[in-house]
Amino acid sequence: MNEALNISNWALAGLYLAFLIPLFLFQRFSLGLSKDLISSVTRMTLQLAVVGLYLQTLFDFANIWLNTAWLLVMMCVASWTICKQSGVNRKSLLTPIFIGQLVAMLFILPLLTIGVIQADPWWQAQYLIPIAGMLLGNALTANVLAIERFFSALKTRHAELQYYVALGTPQPTKPFFKEAMTAALRPPLASMSTLGIVALPGMMTGQILGGTSPLLAVKYQLVIMVAIFISVTLSVSTTLWLSSRAIIDDYGQLK
Repeated sequence: MNEALNISNWALAGLYLAFLIPLFLFQRFSLGLSKDLISSVTRMTLQLAVVGLYLQTLFDFANIWLNTAWLLVMMCVASWTICKQSGVNRKSLLTPIFIGQLVAMLFILPLLTIGVIQADPWWQAQYLIPIAGMLLGNALTANVLAIERFFSALKTRHAELQYYVALGTPQPTKPFFKEAMTAALRPPLASMSTLGIVALPGMMTGQILGGTSPLLAVKYQLVIMVAIFISVTLSVSTTLWLSSRAIIDDYGQLK
């Protein structure tokens, strides 16, 4: 396999000129999205440039403490974003959500880097950081969906919750928990069932473009998809369990 072809800065800048097409269409149909597009593209470019420079620094230093610090930053940002996007009280739920991400990462990252990929050292940033990013990104989406569904059901069907409490049910939030978990896990299940037929995964495509053989790229993609589903299941279940304990008292009332 050939190595990845380099993309020149001028070629990349030329591609950005293609944004004139959606900008023209936005103006033509008065969609009011021009400022949003410019802001989003600018933020995307700056953020990726900063992350790229920082990751290059992590690769060069190869320091476990720097890698760990960056992982913690990623988990903190993911937890804060989950709170914001799901519209819940950050003060009471930020810690349960963070613990949910932490539990998933502590289980799946060593399993992948030590047991499957066998990176040397296991905390090598080349593997640890990109894998953690993919896992946290998917866990973020699933957690937002699960928390929104869980708390929306608790509020709209609060009488049902109190009914379970009055009956002395050991786990009165179990029906709501089950509903939220199911909603969060359906998208990754659907993604796994159609992978390779409906869509060619971005990671696999990137590796092939980077010169990796298709069969090896498939192996990596399978590893990542299995890891994503396990991490999503662990993070969502932990987050929902801790969140329910944090906001519901012994009498079934929302705190």
